Amino acid sequence: MCGIAGLLTTDAALLHRGVLNGMRDAIRYRGLDAEGEWIGEAVALCHARLKVIDLTRRADQPMADLGGRYRIVFNGEIYNYETLRADYAGLGARFASNSDTEVIVEGYRLKGPKVCEDLNGMFAFAIYDILEQTLFLARDRLGKKPLYWARLGECFAFASTVDAFRDLPGWRPELSQSALLFYGITGSFPRGRTIYARAQALPPGCRAVVSLRTGLQPIVTPYWGLDFQRKEGRDLGALLDEYGHILADAVRLRLRSDVPLALTFSGGVDSGTIAALAAAQQSAPIRCYTVDYHTEQDPSEETVIAREVASHLGFEWHYVHFDYHSRLLAELDQAYAYYDQPCSRISLVYSDGLYRAIKPHATVVLSGNGADELFTGYIGDERVHLRGLALAGLSWLRPLLRSRGVSPYLRLPLPQAYAETIIQSASAARPSPAVLDEVLAAAADLADEADEAGVRSALDLKMLVTLRYSSSDSNFRMPDISGLAAQVEVRSPFLDHRMVEFASRVPDRFKVANVFSAARNKFLPKKYYERLVPPRYAWSRKKGMGWNLRWDRSIARDPNFAAAFAEAWSAMDRIGIDTRQFRAAWQNYVADIKAGAEFSGHSKMMMNGLMLGAWLRMRPEVHVSRP
Repeated sequence: MCGIAGLLTTDAALLHRGVLNGMRDAIRYRGLDAEGEWIGEAVALCHARLKVIDLTRRADQPMADLGGRYRIVFNGEIYNYETLRADYAGLGARFASNSDTEVIVEGYRLKGPKVCEDLNGMFAFAIYDILEQTLFLARDRLGKKPLYWARLGECFAFASTVDAFRDLPGWRPELSQSALLFYGITGSFPRGRTIYARAQALPPGCRAVVSLRTGLQPIVTPYWGLDFQRKEGRDLGALLDEYGHILADAVRLRLRSDVPLALTFSGGVDSGTIAALAAAQQSAPIRCYTVDYHTEQDPSEETVIAREVASHLGFEWHYVHFDYHSRLLAELDQAYAYYDQPCSRISLVYSDGLYRAIKPHATVVLSGNGADELFTGYIGDERVHLRGLALAGLSWLRPLLRSRGVSPYLRLPLPQAYAETIIQSASAARPSPAVLDEVLAAAADLADEADEAGVRSALDLKMLVTLRYSSSDSNFRMPDISGLAAQVEVRSPFLDHRMVEFASRVPDRFKVANVFSAARNKFLPKKYYERLVPPRYAWSRKKGMGWNLRWDRSIARDPNFAAAFAEAWSAMDRIGIDTRQFRAAWQNYVADIKAGAEFSGHSKMMMNGLMLGAWLRMRPEVHVSRP
């Protein structure tokens, strides 16, 4: 796990120490074990390394192939690198290290861009071809590892963090109005965009080629995408067997490490299944860690279950206490410091505490991230399925319901209806026509992606939207940024692309088995978990690790939260961001909680606003672009 950055330029004067030092400083937090750079005639590559596989200097980067034609910088892990190493050796490849980095560059030498399709892992890398003077960039299928780029005059720059561009000539810290608006609504950014007007993101599952000969404009092509069109017709037993086979192999691959390993653990279906499968493949006990708020006066049922399940599985269990009353807001700035863009999840604070507690004992951490998004693990997913079934039954009415006053879900197919709700929310903010057009284009792009993936049901759409957009912070950015800030690499077996492809084929009835009860959500994973633990654990009313960290209740009563929201609004007011929708969401949320509601439909907009304002407060240099 590492940080990468680089430049390709027609102006060699840009390859000076001041610019490169700024890029290296920005990525350094991502890998403190080693750093390096390589400067060519028109190119520079920088690397910061956290050592996980092949701890020798032979695996340091930037790395050259043995023929000397290519240079690579790589962030991530290739879990099937040992198999690929043997395959490529059979095709004539030679290796000087035991690293997965060298497997990538040899695969590229043999197969060119098609090497991406061989890789099972989380990755973002750049390979420079000295002979052709071209730069090849690639990002993993789901976007677990970040890869940003900016075209600034005669320079093409790329990096693991947008902060690496701050010292480049031509860079201005201008925030995109449309990206801000899209973030406020969805908690994420449009596909291929960042919050900055001058920086782009290489989309998940895409590769790009940049050449000096073609003007430094990247040519981006996809190599993978979600596919919901091949639903399984097999019975539950056959699907359970395949699910278990894929997940066991995903765990096996992610247990490969040259440094100590641990698990994050709630005792629920996701982390419990991973723990049980890991225990079956490891001879020595594995440490597992639970973060929560658990006291005599306020005991946590989740922590009690986690301890019991860990004991049942034979794990060395550790409890990490997080007093959210005193620590959550006090530690927000420290935990948020390395985030180059806003993150919608305040849980990054106790994630930071969890990873820092693990680091003295382990550098690699297995996590249950992603299972809820793939297999409908959230309370309320049963209602999504029920509404989807009802809408499917009413689809024949669409030609008759053209009026804009009718819900878009009654008059449009699901992807277009969801896009329409984004546009309606954006319109309510009264942006300029140019900004609204950009949001409209981003929403249309989301709908097109859903159509291309063959989305047909409400659960299909929810899986795509949560994986690509609304849960990308919790599944990808938080493990990446908070993990590396603590010098911990987080691996997620459920986010193996084979499991994602399997989940897209599973019929809805095996995800939500009862549209009137959340207890039967995530049905297939719970049925499989029954094979590993007693049924009382498989079907217990789990809510998720850290459930007793009830800061969501404190928002309505704690004056420190009122002060935090006031500071957030002030930071947005300073640069001219309209806070009316965020303020209204906060006020409505407080009213809902004080009225006794367990959940509020205003929470997402409210937290998007709080976390945007907190990020802006730490970034006084940024300003909003004006069309």
